[in-house]
Amino acid sequence: MELPFQLPEVHMTPAQLNFAAGVAVGVALLLWGRRLYWLFFATIGFLVASLFTKWALPIENVEWWWRLVPLAVGIVGAFLSIFLQKIVIRLGGLLTGAYLGFFLSEPFLQDPWPWVSLAGGSVVGFFIIFYLFNGALVLLSSLLGAMVLLEPMDAKPEIRLAVVGALMLVGCAYQSRNKAKDKKKKNR
Repeated sequence: MELPFQLPEVHMTPAQLNFAAGVAVGVALLLWGRRLYWLFFATIGFLVASLFTKWALPIENVEWWWRLVPLAVGIVGAFLSIFLQKIVIRLGGLLTGAYLGFFLSEPFLQDPWPWVSLAGGSVVGFFIIFYLFNGALVLLSSLLGAMVLLEPMDAKPEIRLAVVGALMLVGCAYQSRNKAKDKKKKNR
């Protein structure tokens, strides 16, 4: 069967494809992270597994391996978040806090302090998502979306932190506004 129109050919390098996927996931998390909670958990699973495989496993010379493991963890995280919501939500809060603590403090601190901030962030993330689920999901998904968007950015840590904060505020405002609209529609 022939199409009535011609599809354009797109040739992207792996780096361009990674960048495009990062932008798409970052924007989706920033603006719709509360609704797409499964994407939030898939992303945090992917990022934490990437961090672990790059730094803890001696598999650097096998490039496909350190991309396959995080992808598998992300897919499993997405499915588990749908079927085992309460357990995975708490685990997701723990992992998100750990990743955010590490990401935000690594440029400023010397070893072993980024790992201490990883541990502290995991505890904070767990308790925030445990007690304040919807608000925490909005906050953490906005923050994670902003960080995914800025991952390829090469700038001073202070500038990155300021841009992450500004994007996080935009994401929180947008998601909160949509949450209020959803409540109004539900009450009608």
